[in-house]
Amino acid sequence: MENNHGVRLVWQQKDKGAAIETPIIIQEREHIFANPLNAQQLFDQIIDPAATEKIQNTGRLIQGNNLDVLKLLRDEGYEGKIDLIYIDPPYLSESRYSSRIKLGDKDNYQIFERLVFKDEGEESLDSYLDELYLCMQLMKQLLSSRGSIFVHIDWHISHYVRVILDEVFGSKNFINEIVWCYGGGSGTRKHFHRKHDLIFWYSRSEDYIFNPQYRPYSPKTIERGLTRVKGDKYNLNTEGALMQDWWTDINKILSPTAYENLKFPTQKPLALLKRIVAAASSTDSIVADFFSGSGTTAAACEEMERQWIICDNSPIAANTTIQRLVKMQARPFIFDVVNREYPEPGTSGNFEATVVTRVHSEQYRRVDIEITSYSTVNQKIETFEPDISFKSLIEFWEIDFDYQEKGFYSQVQVVREKVQWDDSLPVVATILIPYQESGSIAMKVYDIFGDSCTRIFTY
Repeated sequence: MENNHGVRLVWQQKDKGAAIETPIIIQEREHIFANPLNAQQLFDQIIDPAATEKIQNTGRLIQGNNLDVLKLLRDEGYEGKIDLIYIDPPYLSESRYSSRIKLGDKDNYQIFERLVFKDEGEESLDSYLDELYLCMQLMKQLLSSRGSIFVHIDWHISHYVRVILDEVFGSKNFINEIVWCYGGGSGTRKHFHRKHDLIFWYSRSEDYIFNPQYRPYSPKTIERGLTRVKGDKYNLNTEGALMQDWWTDINKILSPTAYENLKFPTQKPLALLKRIVAAASSTDSIVADFFSGSGTTAAACEEMERQWIICDNSPIAANTTIQRLVKMQARPFIFDVVNREYPEPGTSGNFEATVVTRVHSEQYRRVDIEITSYSTVNQKIETFEPDISFKSLIEFWEIDFDYQEKGFYSQVQVVREKVQWDDSLPVVATILIPYQESGSIAMKVYDIFGDSCTRIFTY
């Protein structure tokens, strides 16, 4: 380790020896070519499956335990290749983080709570520190010589995390403690309202990527045409004032109806991640996030044309991220599932569909698709009153028009126009594909519980 001042954090399980490493298995791989279609676009669209296979993937979403994913990337040759890592780990806040959604239409609905993850309390401090310590060591291996890491945390655990970062990265490689201030109500009367998070920024070495970020001058400063620093006057910088480590201009996503709100707990604003990505990476950088949640880091990288790798253990996080990236028409990306800890696809849900193909012309074959039902064994749904349409249970669905054993190539994604879980999701489509005598068409349905199931139809 590179601790430069001799202080170390000690807990019961620390340095007990490396655990036996289990094989890291990629159980599923899906290639996603964002082509979102809504109700007005699902008829007589022309899709050429062959065209998608030639496109270079620029992103990778992995569903799995982050320690497994870090080891996988190390073994795949990513050591020293990543310029920027941002992580927003659990805060040891003793909270249950759920996604609350309305199932049904506006006059006939029921609130459904989806547990995304459970953040343990102080009784789990040892295991929390042990896992974070191992993660930090692996992340350091993946960082390039000019790379750096941003660790987003709050008051619950920040004091422990700072000491671990000093030990792993070295106190001399500490760059900034960024304070992100935000508004919002609070019902407490026992202490000052806690309205900020901390973001610790550490580098891999003294030579790290930094692109200065600027904020607009105040109207009075612009009117005066000068800025003062310790009594001295300076001409204004045309780009604005250099950002300080106290960020007050980006608020939390507070409104339940906000355009950016994906109904995902712990979701961070896109503007926050865009600032970090802009400051600490280049256009040819690889950016990573190993607690990726709703996929904000990937969304920022898409807007800024960076290559990205993100992971999360929650299937609801993975589903939310896929749909988010598809809707923003992201560049092609890969979705991997590693050492799954959740039920295999199909064990929690099943759908029925009809797929009819016929010759449309010498050039094209017409494919008529309809999902006729979706069922789930989730007990909470069985107790719902009133009855919920099966369409409300589906997040989105995908089609591979030339399915091969090498994997699922998602060439069309049928999505909701709004973040609402009613029967407005289209379940009927008519697509034209290049003519061939025979082939296989695969459909994949993602549901609100994070499950997915696939069916293959031959013609």
